[in-house]
Amino acid sequence: MSSSTHRVVSRHRFAPDHALACLGEAPATPLPLADAAALEALTAPALHATLEAQVLACLARARALFPELRVPSVSCRLKGRTAGTADSARQRLRFNWQLLSENRHHFLSQTVPHEVAHWVVMEVVERAGKTRVKPHGPEWQQVMTNLYGVPPEVTHRMDVSTASPAPWAYGCGCDTAHYFSSRRHANAQRGHRYRCRRCGQELSGPLNDPARNASIAH
Repeated sequence: MSSSTHRVVSRHRFAPDHALACLGEAPATPLPLADAAALEALTAPALHATLEAQVLACLARARALFPELRVPSVSCRLKGRTAGTADSARQRLRFNWQLLSENRHHFLSQTVPHEVAHWVVMEVVERAGKTRVKPHGPEWQQVMTNLYGVPPEVTHRMDVSTASPAPWAYGCGCDTAHYFSSRRHANAQRGHRYRCRRCGQELSGPLNDPARNASIAH
């Protein structure tokens, strides 16, 4: 993956009986958000409350179409280079507090919808339909574009230099984020093979130069 932001464009049309067919084809209007200056002035408790409010606003928009959608818990204990994760099994969304604090407007306007979109797909398509789909496939892209009005970008470009003990990014075939310490990266460069536990594909990389602000998966 190059150092430029990886944007995917969804042109997929779902069958009328598909769980996401109700989203239509027109891009949605993004959720309202305070300007960057106002967000920078927030105290830590106020910023945490704003994060939770943004998550609830994203969920409310989804629940208007999918009333049975479960409401996950929200945690800010995620560490390292990953901005956020969605976990249907544990019914939670996890966010990186340090990256939120340092990139407030981008995080709230991009990362929060990104992870809630994963949650919607996990719940509406995977859990209800008992099927698995690609993490950043057409279902997720459609939710990002036509429910939240946010470009479906797979990676972020936030500065992670102060957040990551494992700065080397490696890729696989299922978009799972893999980060290697300098020691593991050196082993990989000497020929040691690592595989993704989810898709089984051998990891390739590095995809970034830690000395630069490279694109990092959400």
